[in-house]
Amino acid sequence: MGINYGYENFYSVLRHAIASTDHLQKRLAGVISGIDHLEQDSFPDDETWNRFEKLVNGTTMLPPKGNEGTIQATTSQMTDDEAALWLKEAFDIFSNIAEVYGRAHK
Repeated sequence: MGINYGYENFYSVLRHAIASTDHLQKRLAGVISGIDHLEQDSFPDDETWNRFEKLVNGTTMLPPKGNEGTIQATTSQMTDDEAALWLKEAFDIFSNIAEVYGRAHK
């Protein structure tokens, strides 16, 4: 799928999260559910991929309860500060992808 696919997915979910009036935990859940399917070829290097894996693991580590999935189970129990840190990490990962994407599309 490549960097273009990673860029498009991150851009879309982060744009929505920024414009949303939902609480931070719900915004984070939306971001993760929109990017958790990405594969390593969507990232410019191993370091960015590893950061992405930590982001996904950190936001899906709790088992689901009832009909919710691991994303909702995990993000719903975070404090605002925790959710904000993960959202910032998602943005920083996107910045790395966007830099490479931008160079490729000059």
